[in-house]
Amino acid sequence: MAQITGYLTPAQAAAFQNHAASGGLDASALANLLIVRELRTKRLTILKIDFDIDLPPGERMKITAHQRLDTTKEAFVAHAAATGLKPSPAAAILFRAELKERWLTFSLGVNQFDSV
Repeated sequence: MAQITGYLTPAQAAAFQNHAASGGLDASALANLLIVRELRTKRLTILKIDFDIDLPPGERMKITAHQRLDTTKEAFVAHAAATGLKPSPAAAILFRAELKERWLTFSLGVNQFDSV
């Protein structure tokens, strides 16, 4: 099984897991959605300006996207390389951006209109 792992601070990792759970997903499922979304939207170059940070090895936790097929991983590795990044930092950028943007919440229509 192919995997793409991104590293977040412990607080960010907990927030990411909670955010995923709020949409009925586990962290791996949300990570996969974000990776597939990135392959379609190609925003990584813009996102890395605000969300690319180095974490000391002792202060990071991993979030792993488990994929059934190698093709998604291969495409993401190539996409990350085209932006000058390795896959792990590229994934972490997407995960951090989601903590700010809350695309999942918006996509699921959570907290939308009350009944009229």
